[in-house]
Amino acid sequence: MLAVAYVLRLEDLARDVHAHTVGAVIAQALGAQQVAGDRADWSEAKDRFDAALAAPPAGEGPRDDSARGIKLRALGVA
Repeated sequence: MLAVAYVLRLEDLARDVHAHTVGAVIAQALGAQQVAGDRADWSEAKDRFDAALAAPPAGEGPRDDSARGIKLRALGVA
C-alpha cells in the first residue's frame, strides 16, 4: 500500500514538473526572458522528494521506529 502511495505522489510531482515546464516554454514563446532555474528538472525534483522522505524526523535518533520511520523503511527510502 505504501509503494502505491509513493508512486501516486511521484505521478503528482511529475504532473507539477510537466506543467511548470510547459508554462516556461509558453512564456519563452511569447517572448519572456528566461532566467536560470525557470524550467523544472524532473531528476532534481525526484531526488529532492526522495531526500525529504529519507530525512530523519526532527528530534529522532538514527533508528526511527515511529509510524513514519517504519513507512519510509517499507518504501525503501530510509
